[in-house]
Amino acid sequence: MGDVDLVSAQDVLTVVLTGEIDDELRPGLDAVTAEVDREVRASARPVVVDATAVSFMDSAGAAFLAKLAVAVRPARIAVRPSGPVGFLLQVTRLSEVVDVQPDEHEDEQQDAPGS
Repeated sequence: MGDVDLVSAQDVLTVVLTGEIDDELRPGLDAVTAEVDREVRASARPVVVDATAVSFMDSAGAAFLAKLAVAVRPARIAVRPSGPVGFLLQVTRLSEVVDVQPDEHEDEQQDAPGS
């Protein structure tokens, strides 16, 4: 089971995706897409998608990211992907229309003893 939340701060809109992002979550994804569209039109804030806690994403998730990319044009959304999301961004070539940001904690994990 997955979840989608929109966190609205004064300087940025953050979409937080967790768990399994699939067709079952589509109504929530569509609602967040509409809300982001309204918020961006009103304030032109940047949009960041935190997908670092996503364990699975299918075409519903890919379509959601594509719709967000269209909603914020001419700006670009920034996506912080988990491994599965990063792979999906590559094979669908969505990585060409969003800014893929590395996981902020990845370097810390690689530098940890025993890794």
